[in-house]
Amino acid sequence: GVSPAWPLAGVAPAAEAAPSLGASSAVGAAASAAAPPAVSPESSRGGGGSCSSSSAAVPRAHSAAPGVAFLRLGAACRPSQPAARPLIYLEGDEVSFGRLPTSTVVLDSTKVPQMISRTHGFLRRRRRDGEPQAWILTDNGSLNGILVNDAPVGPEGHSLHSGDVITFGRKIQVPEFEYVFEAPHVEASPAEVAAAAAAKEAAAAGAAAAEEHFREQMRRIEELQKELEAEREAQKAETAAMQKRQSKSALNVSELHSELACSICQDWLVHAATVECSHTFCWACIDKWLLHKKFECPVCRAPVTREPVRTRAVEAIVRKTVDKLQIEQKEEYEERVKAAEAAHQRSQRLHLELEKSVTEAERKGKAFFTIDQDWKRKERDTFQRGVKDYTGDTRETYCRLTKLTVQWIHSAQEDKLQVALHNLQLQAFLSSPVEQIRQRLLMFLRYG
Repeated sequence: GVSPAWPLAGVAPAAEAAPSLGASSAVGAAASAAAPPAVSPESSRGGGGSCSSSSAAVPRAHSAAPGVAFLRLGAACRPSQPAARPLIYLEGDEVSFGRLPTSTVVLDSTKVPQMISRTHGFLRRRRRDGEPQAWILTDNGSLNGILVNDAPVGPEGHSLHSGDVITFGRKIQVPEFEYVFEAPHVEASPAEVAAAAAAKEAAAAGAAAAEEHFREQMRRIEELQKELEAEREAQKAETAAMQKRQSKSALNVSELHSELACSICQDWLVHAATVECSHTFCWACIDKWLLHKKFECPVCRAPVTREPVRTRAVEAIVRKTVDKLQIEQKEEYEERVKAAEAAHQRSQRLHLELEKSVTEAERKGKAFFTIDQDWKRKERDTFQRGVKDYTGDTRETYCRLTKLTVQWIHSAQEDKLQVALHNLQLQAFLSSPVEQIRQRLLMFLRYG
């Protein structure tokens, strides 16, 4: 089988020192005397071989043959066998290395006789169609292994390249079995030369096409840059014109704001409502004003004897004017409009609910005290508690329970109107003309 590994990792034991090793050989001899290497029974034949080819290896001149790979002995090697050759040509498809005389290349040494196994490894040539030949170095399960460029060769082998350093066995201070692989120099065939020339021409044509494409891209980039600059200039001009228009529009809006603003909230009109003196306010603003029994115009103090009227034309003008404002101002106005719409819808729901209740009570024939009868204090308080939470149409519906309606106010005699003033605690108007009493009762129907 395979001889056991020798125990020293740095310097191999030596039976005799080569004169060229100097002080290193003396160290090796001393180590040999201290720890002689183990020798297998098979190795008792002696180490008389040399680092050279066996009978299969034909002596040749030390010059590289064309198309033949070879191994050359490393410059640092100091063979212990004088017959070792500096060059080993690899002419067969398989070359074996080992101690056995039948190996293609017999590796043996007097300094480290046990480091190389009987059949240490193989170097095989691989041929494949369309690919250059390759040399694969494999380890035959040797005890001390094979290194390529100081890296161990694995079981899958190693594909050699020119310049690879091969070390058979372990690395020692003065190597004996270190070779450099040189790949064969193969002259290219005419077909390969033609193919290489065609490839070169194709590469040159591709480079020229790439250069032309690059120049075209640069021209396109320049055109795009010019277009971009022109677009930027156009945008600048458009922005300047827009700013000019906005400035002019802002001037016009500022002039209109004083005419289209509510005098109560000092903001744009929402649900514009006009009173008798032609002053216009937000519906919610003037409604709240009249609920406080201030039956006069907030601007000119003219009497307000009728409910304000919604002014749709003014609302349209306000809407068109607000559309010219900045986005933040438009959004604020829209929020106010939505709030007003929500309040109006709540009032409508309340009115419908009360209308349904009143209609149901009238259908059932429930008896209520009427406005043309003298009410006691309890009746007056009951009515005031019930009517105080309502305004507008809802208030008018509640008053209908007591027969206080617009038709009754316009048709009642003066004495009945006087009774109504007492019931509603409006004694301040007892001495007023009949027409003024009617107007006050109409306002009571809506605002109290």
